[in-house]
Amino acid sequence: MDTTPDRQIADPAGALGVRLRAGHALQQSPRRAYALLRSAIRDGGVPVLGRLAEDALVRDLATSRNAVRLALHKLGLDGLVERRPKTGTVVVSKIGRYPIFECADPTTGVTVNLSLIETRDVPATAYLAQRFEDEGLESLRMSEFVLTSGDRTVGIFSRYGLVAAPALEQAAPTLLPDEISWYRRIHREPPGPIEVTIEAVGADERTARLLGVEEGHPLLVRETLYRDRLERPAELHYTFLDSRMTSLHARSSAG
Repeated sequence: MDTTPDRQIADPAGALGVRLRAGHALQQSPRRAYALLRSAIRDGGVPVLGRLAEDALVRDLATSRNAVRLALHKLGLDGLVERRPKTGTVVVSKIGRYPIFECADPTTGVTVNLSLIETRDVPATAYLAQRFEDEGLESLRMSEFVLTSGDRTVGIFSRYGLVAAPALEQAAPTLLPDEISWYRRIHREPPGPIEVTIEAVGADERTARLLGVEEGHPLLVRETLYRDRLERPAELHYTFLDSRMTSLHARSSAG
């Protein structure tokens, strides 16, 4: 079989079949077929405008035509594929890939663009004071941004900090790859321990409007608490991402 890059781009379903037969378990359910196809789109194994042929998928996934059709239907609901006359099913959108630990990925800040919504001092509610481990805390600096990738709005980013962040509090702030994270940009030093929590939540009315989705639409929410070198809470970040077209990624060396 021809496995040159040109062949893989021209026949993404065939390339996926090579990948599956090389070590992936054969899939027998629509859910697992959907997961594998979504993974292939996310990792670039099936590029944008790549065609997903049902016959090839039935063969390469060793599953039923009904399972393939259900998986493709779900990918269509995600906005990732479209059924086109005389062409079949094609991939129409990428899946954004964002680091779980923001400061551990040098591409952070260049994968999306930030557009400022508002920035101001806000009262430190009981919950915020608890997160910053300071019952006497009176106020925090809050900034909120819309995240866009190309012409598509993909999320909302909110920052709570003990100090103002002039480098961040701009109409369209930018972060260079060698700066690694907004924490380093703001504080001019590496953070201490970082705590990350990821949840799935339904979009409230305001967030749904900003993201162009229906109220209640599932979002991925990443809460990141940065501590300073003395392990005191210094920054609390929330990133709300459209779950259909985003993924969170971490990589660790064994040993």
